[in-house]
Amino acid sequence: MARVSVVIPVYNAERHLGECLDSVLGQTLKDIEVLCVDDGSTDGSAAILAKYAAKDPRMRVLASEHEGAGAARNKGLAAAGGEYLFFCDADDWIDRDALCSLYKMAKESSSDVAMTGMRYFDDSTREEYRVRTAGRRALGLPRSFAPDLLGEKLFTALRAQMGGRFFRLAFVRNAAIGFQDQPRVNDLAFVATALALARRISVDDSARYHYRKNQGGNLSSGIDKLPDMSARAWLRVRENLTAHGVFERFRAAFSRAASQSLVEVVVSMRDAADLEGFFKKAKTELIPALGLERDMVVDAALPFFDSESPLPILINSLADVRRRYDGLRAKVFSFRRHPFLSLCRFLRRRFA
Repeated sequence: MARVSVVIPVYNAERHLGECLDSVLGQTLKDIEVLCVDDGSTDGSAAILAKYAAKDPRMRVLASEHEGAGAARNKGLAAAGGEYLFFCDADDWIDRDALCSLYKMAKESSSDVAMTGMRYFDDSTREEYRVRTAGRRALGLPRSFAPDLLGEKLFTALRAQMGGRFFRLAFVRNAAIGFQDQPRVNDLAFVATALALARRISVDDSARYHYRKNQGGNLSSGIDKLPDMSARAWLRVRENLTAHGVFERFRAAFSRAASQSLVEVVVSMRDAADLEGFFKKAKTELIPALGLERDMVVDAALPFFDSESPLPILINSLADVRRRYDGLRAKVFSFRRHPFLSLCRFLRRRFA
């Protein structure tokens, strides 16, 4: 039995696939198996996978028709034979000691879930920056703990996303946790359910997972185009926790995270008509289905619960903030990449 099974869903990822595979196969922890699920790629991904598999016997390629990342991850999960389980997207990469660090931490603390932080790499601007996905020190948490210690902040403080998460395989299978069959946000229910059911969680404050964004074919991009996906994911979390008899125990954490996800979808949307449509659907369908309660939601979500909410003002305000943010961000990145030219343009406009 390998110590770690690494599952990599692959779909038309030839641009970055080699970098991902090099980072996984080059780990300091050598006792691993790498399961690459080719989800019906039509580019050169299959040839790259075959080349790497021929060189390294630890790697296996599982081919399937194109069914989406959730189905591909489920296929890899079913074939995994390691002691622990790790998922990596085909356009991302990990530090050389990531698996060794996570394995050692999970073993020493007997944790069902272990996690490391994440760094985002913007493929369009070439900028890399850290995001807070596991802020142990900021929360005053010990290195390992039971999920109840975080209370209502369980899902919002640790973030229910797959990058950098590490699971004991027997725990995942005993709890019958799987991925949703939907185009995006198919990993949220898996991670959130695992966080709630885990006996112990371990957190490494370093950032050893590198997530590539804004490069066109990312499996989890464009949530604003499919606004129902987050709500469906949280509905699955509720179903999973109810089936295990622990929903009431985590109701406050669920309400806080599910309501916050509605706000995040709204902030990500740029079209006023789509925003208005989602706002109405959230109030009439999603909030009742999720069973959210007003006294358990984040403050930013309260307009969703207010029957007298000034909808046009809210929409225009959010759209204006988004436009200003995008404009400022573009100027900052432009200045950092070309400071001299940016200064010249500023002076020309200022004194013209």
